[in-house]
Amino acid sequence: MDWSHFGMTRRPFRPAVDTPAYYPAAGHETALAALAAAFARRDPVALLDGPAGVGKSLVARRWLEQLPAEVPRVVVPNVHATRPADLLQAVLFDLNQPYQGLTEQELRLAVTAHLLAAPGGSPTVLLVDEAQHLCHAALEELRLLGNVETADGAVLFVALVGHPSLREALARPAYAAVAQRVAVRCRVEAFAGDEPAAYLRHQVKAAGGHPGKVFDDEAVEVIAGACGGVARVLNRAAVLALELAAESGAGRVDVEAALESLSRLGLDPPDEEPADPRVLAHPARATGKAEAGNAVESPAARGPKPRAGRKRSA
Repeated sequence: MDWSHFGMTRRPFRPAVDTPAYYPAAGHETALAALAAAFARRDPVALLDGPAGVGKSLVARRWLEQLPAEVPRVVVPNVHATRPADLLQAVLFDLNQPYQGLTEQELRLAVTAHLLAAPGGSPTVLLVDEAQHLCHAALEELRLLGNVETADGAVLFVALVGHPSLREALARPAYAAVAQRVAVRCRVEAFAGDEPAAYLRHQVKAAGGHPGKVFDDEAVEVIAGACGGVARVLNRAAVLALELAAESGAGRVDVEAALESLSRLGLDPPDEEPADPRVLAHPARATGKAEAGNAVESPAARGPKPRAGRKRSA
């Protein structure tokens, strides 16, 4: 799609982590500050959790970008570690070090050697995203690596980013030794209040556009009110509305395009009751709507969606 049709220089509402378009919502800024404080204190482990789609990974990557350039870092974006060796291999892979054909002890020694050889003055940051997939033994491996020290102190700072199930696991007695190392626990929640609408406008600006020329106010209201404050769902609904408006030749997104976008994604407008009881609320917001990927049937199959008395803007 040609985003210049709407006066933008690039795609807005990107599905991947987009740190240049970071929106400083209150909860996200609080989590960002908590990570920064934990690292400044040289705490061993920080936990950042929250429901799917609310921006945990974005907050973590934003924090990484704000670290001094000389701080060594390792990013493990997704690893299903059913044994410590899986995690150690992922770390060595990110470091561009040999990781195949080694025993678990050889992997452990290779990681330890790299941590000890890192420039002094700052621990290596290990960011593990989707950390709920780490088994108990892999988390224990992180705890033991945290015991490695030099004259400057611990050589490793771990940031665990995951779903709330990780926090629940850490509350079990078997995880007590690991849980004691987690000095900071911060949660990222869905946007609240006026933040969904402000987020939509912010993303347009980040893509080089003028919010008022891309979305009319009622379209913003409709999309913002239907997505439960979940950034990922807001992104999907906004992009689809833009595509629908472009297909019709419109110069900006009006309320009809916004409503059609919600309908195709199986979401209900904010002033309507859910038409299908199988559309479940997103766990991030008790009054929110189902995430776009959970639609249970297509609009064509269930017929046209009521428009709640709205009319296309002139």
